[in-house]
Amino acid sequence: MTYFNASPTLKSRDAQLVKSLRSLQTFDDVADMLEITPKHLHYILFKRKVSHYYRSFNIPKKNGDSRKICAPVKPLKILQEKLNKILSLDYKPDISAHGFINNRGILTNATKHVRKKYVLNFDIEDFFNNINFGRVRGVLKAFFGMGEGAATTIANICCYNNVLPQGAPTSPILSNMVCFKLDKDMRDLAKQYGCDYSRYADDLTFSTTRNVFPHAIAHLESGVVQFGPKLMSILVNNGFTIKSNKTRLHSNLQNLSVTGITVNKKPNVERNYVKKIRAILRCLETNPLATAQQIYESKLPAGTKGKTKNIMHVVRGMITHLGYVKGKQDPIYEKLAHRYNHLAGSSFLKVGEAFLNYWHENVCVVELGYIENEVFFPEAQGTGFFLKNVGFVTNEHTFKDFVIDAIDVIQIHLSRYGKISYNARIKVMNKDRDIAILEVDEYKPNGFQYDLVHYITQDIKVLGYPHHGHKDSLNVVPGVITQYRSHPMPNTFNKETGIMGVMQQRIVTNARIVQGNSGGPVINMKGQVIGIATKGFRAISESEEDDPSAENHVVPISEIFSMLKGNEQNKELSLNTSAR
Repeated sequence: MTYFNASPTLKSRDAQLVKSLRSLQTFDDVADMLEITPKHLHYILFKRKVSHYYRSFNIPKKNGDSRKICAPVKPLKILQEKLNKILSLDYKPDISAHGFINNRGILTNATKHVRKKYVLNFDIEDFFNNINFGRVRGVLKAFFGMGEGAATTIANICCYNNVLPQGAPTSPILSNMVCFKLDKDMRDLAKQYGCDYSRYADDLTFSTTRNVFPHAIAHLESGVVQFGPKLMSILVNNGFTIKSNKTRLHSNLQNLSVTGITVNKKPNVERNYVKKIRAILRCLETNPLATAQQIYESKLPAGTKGKTKNIMHVVRGMITHLGYVKGKQDPIYEKLAHRYNHLAGSSFLKVGEAFLNYWHENVCVVELGYIENEVFFPEAQGTGFFLKNVGFVTNEHTFKDFVIDAIDVIQIHLSRYGKISYNARIKVMNKDRDIAILEVDEYKPNGFQYDLVHYITQDIKVLGYPHHGHKDSLNVVPGVITQYRSHPMPNTFNKETGIMGVMQQRIVTNARIVQGNSGGPVINMKGQVIGIATKGFRAISESEEDDPSAENHVVPISEIFSMLKGNEQNKELSLNTSAR
């Protein structure tokens, strides 16, 4: 091994890496953890100028300014990538942080502020340059208990010109660690005044449903945002200042935007974004590719011409972002993705039909019946689905006649998509919540992901097998959430009153739920389950036989976890009682 060809991968197991991180004391300890020799590490850090290991360049911002990037070259980048992996194994980010974190991003950051009356946005001035060598060394000692020598060594690996360089693999996670106290302090301030708080890198957001935004946090004075002393004190105590030209305090009568996502009613892109996509697609559809590229470049701001990407790559990225925000089953996304795929001559962008196979694997017919002479005779039917890390979910009321009149067999199958049936057993069931979880023999698909967030006007789809015939395909009904309704749960203990009886909040939708569809998943535009189809109408199509008082009810997916939590508590109570 030479000084410049260290292995980019770590051989040690994750548990050993965490153990090493927690016991770092010296320079040599750091080298051992990074699986290089101390001589190798010493050469990189001290034998050559640090500038030798960085490449600096500017990238344009949307507002016309530029951002300086200092990207490490390979010898140093390898060490930083190793460190980034090791730190991420042990560091648990604050719940308010959304930047540079797996399974979080601009969308999770924005979703926290949907349908609020006021939203306050502001940026930290010169974010990365305000995180200096001393702060990095201090936070490493505080988080991991490492010795002075080890913390100094890692800070030397990660800092350039005494600050965190924007462009280094380790800068994002270290910036979140430095901001851990800032986030806690800001979250406590937000809670004190009835607000929500989140941070995406240097972009901080407060929002509230109150009729007046709390003056203690911020207020408008002659159109200028004035920040409260408590907020300013928190920033100063954490070593930051506010970028004065990047502050906004808007009400819901204006456009509310968080990290580029509109949040007035639901997470959405800005109004002109879709228009721009359509304009680019129309240009591509009516011109040769070379001509469309020229037209596109001619409309760009001065100074960016000649530095642009291929127009097909640009519009593909824009449509992908639209799908990320609105969901890849959103009808607008689907239409634009179809147009792009047609232009490209291939299915580069995933559209609705691509999800069907996944739905078919995870949404099943549930049948109750009896076996006679080795033949199964179904007597009742519903729908169910596999939920990741939970099991097979359906409605409790599907089993109201179970173990009555010899109806004692449960089977599930994939309708027209598979001839094999699988036996199932009831694992957990709750009549009040109208939820049952089954254990299914042999068949174990991955299951749906879920999302606990839902709101009025949200686009949804109801999946299931209403009035099932054995060759019927999966029924998919689009709709929106229109209302919330209270539903009594008389047999559930109320912790607040100390007596039996609580109210369950059910979702009401205009998507028609029909007999046989009970227990089917209700999904959002990202394909995540938000609830269980529970109550609706008898016929698939509207008719005079419809009960005028009937509604399409959905049990929120959160009820599953409340039920499972309650079962665990009951088990503990039973064990404690038995022990006495």
